[in-house]
Amino acid sequence: MVGVGLIGTGFMGKCHAIAWSAVGAVFPDATKPRLVHLGEINEDLARRKAGEFGFAKASGNWRAVVNDPEVDIVSLTTPNQFHPEMAIAVLEAGKHLWCEKPMAPSFAEAEAMAAAAKKSGKVAALGYNYIQSPAIRHIGALLDEKIIGEVNHLRIEMDEDFMADPEALFFWKHEASSGYGALDDFAVHPLSLVTTLFGRVASVICDMAKPYADRKLAAGGRRAVETYDIASVLMHLENGVAGTLQVNRSAWGRKGRIAIQIFGSKGSILFDQERMNEFQLYLTSDRPTEQGYRTILVAPQHRPYDLFVPAPGHSLGFNDLKIIECHELLVRLAGKPARLIEFAEGLEIERTVHAMARSYEEKRWVDVR
Repeated sequence: MVGVGLIGTGFMGKCHAIAWSAVGAVFPDATKPRLVHLGEINEDLARRKAGEFGFAKASGNWRAVVNDPEVDIVSLTTPNQFHPEMAIAVLEAGKHLWCEKPMAPSFAEAEAMAAAAKKSGKVAALGYNYIQSPAIRHIGALLDEKIIGEVNHLRIEMDEDFMADPEALFFWKHEASSGYGALDDFAVHPLSLVTTLFGRVASVICDMAKPYADRKLAAGGRRAVETYDIASVLMHLENGVAGTLQVNRSAWGRKGRIAIQIFGSKGSILFDQERMNEFQLYLTSDRPTEQGYRTILVAPQHRPYDLFVPAPGHSLGFNDLKIIECHELLVRLAGKPARLIEFAEGLEIERTVHAMARSYEEKRWVDVR
């Protein structure tokens, strides 16, 4: 039985805890993990969250989780700037690691994390749960079948509005120490889909923008915003496909949008994460009198939807994708191939993001490798 440690109990920490708790109930081949040790910034918060999430032990020092001999794998869900030190410590302690994205604010730190993972021989996976969607899995299968012919153009966008309010207070995601902003906070998710469905990005040209120059401080006064909430990218993939990527953390009305448009020589495919239980398919092979986009609802035939609910159209949710990802991780821990983005592949996503940022700084096309 796998012993689980958790460091960080915010949005994604709770998501990991739910996944570890539910994976054995959803997947019959999964041995139920044991929730061993939870770490937070202080003892009181740790004890409260351990009680809520079902962990046996709680500590106000994250190193206590890392050094616990009963812990086999650590879920790391802290803010980005803490990932490098914590991830490397986990791997050097001989533990497996499930780390939320992105890897780190700087590419050098991400490289150090990937090197530590390689040296440890342990599984080090990143939290790219959107690639686990049954709809995305089936879209990948359709692309492999070339049902829309040869793909020639890809458009992908990610938008949310949690930074859209100009009166919202300054917080840690506005600090340069957290990264570039929308590029590494958001763009890594669309890039995980690009990587999974099409492969690597070859070259990019990027523009970034700040919708608000400064933000109010809780204690009074204002502070300059150091990150960019908006990024627009032209890109060429290594397989020859042309593409665009647009991301925005200040897009009023958008809540969890990752919109994909895939255009081929014989049709096209559309998907939007805000409607994650359906996608649209257009085929030129249809009779002209009936040609048009058909909406395909996710159903038990689109595995592993069937393990959650036996009826089509009843819908999965965000946390369900994390449960699927958790199962893939357990499959990988058993020594079998799994649908995961591990540190080596994740480093290529980081490389692409940093190439985009360099393109913005240098105002030119940049080769990713």
